[in-house]
Amino acid sequence: MDKSLNKTESGKPRGRRGGKKGELFLKEELDKLAEELAGVAGEMELISTEDSAREDIEGCKVLAAGVLEKYSTLEKRLAKTDRILLEQSIGPAVERIKKGLTLLKEAPE
Repeated sequence: MDKSLNKTESGKPRGRRGGKKGELFLKEELDKLAEELAGVAGEMELISTEDSAREDIEGCKVLAAGVLEKYSTLEKRLAKTDRILLEQSIGPAVERIKKGLTLLKEAPE
């Protein structure tokens, strides 16, 4: 068996699961999360600028909480350096959602 098959281009050995597949899965998950964050942030902006029904506001809160939970779960799975990159790439969108969620919670009923 050719041992070079178990190494990446840099010559470092890959884990049993293969480094490339894990990186690809993580990138796909990150892209999906970024899309969800953008969608929720846009929805929150619409809700906050319109005279929205209580059901719409509550639905938006649920969406925001769900996407923030996904972000938190992904963040916990990452190594420190990857966590820093995650925070740099989509951290501002997360902060916008947290701020919007606070504003929605403070909105008069």
